[in-house]
Amino acid sequence: MEMKFEHMGEWEIEKAITICKIAKSKLNWNLSGYGECSVNSYSGYTYLWLEDYPVSLFIPISFDGEMEDNIWVLYNDAMNGEEWDMLLSDFESMDDIYNWVEKLESNEE
Repeated sequence: MEMKFEHMGEWEIEKAITICKIAKSKLNWNLSGYGECSVNSYSGYTYLWLEDYPVSLFIPISFDGEMEDNIWVLYNDAMNGEEWDMLLSDFESMDDIYNWVEKLESNEE
């Protein structure tokens, strides 16, 4: 995974570290895969995207340091670009996220 520090200020770096810690500890993500952690230049959100997972994680600008309460899970439909998001705290595990994605994909067909 590539960390794009050149696009981050001190606050965004703190958010990037938080999002990576949560991805590793709560979701057991392998952070060494292909992907990136950076700041979206349009929204200002700090995000983590890894090719090995069907979702990405993001933290809005208004992050107040309350870990999972401000980390969002984003699913993006590769076919039509539609996006769905939910708070990470609404999920118990990565299995719950996979089930959510499966339901989203099955309702689209």
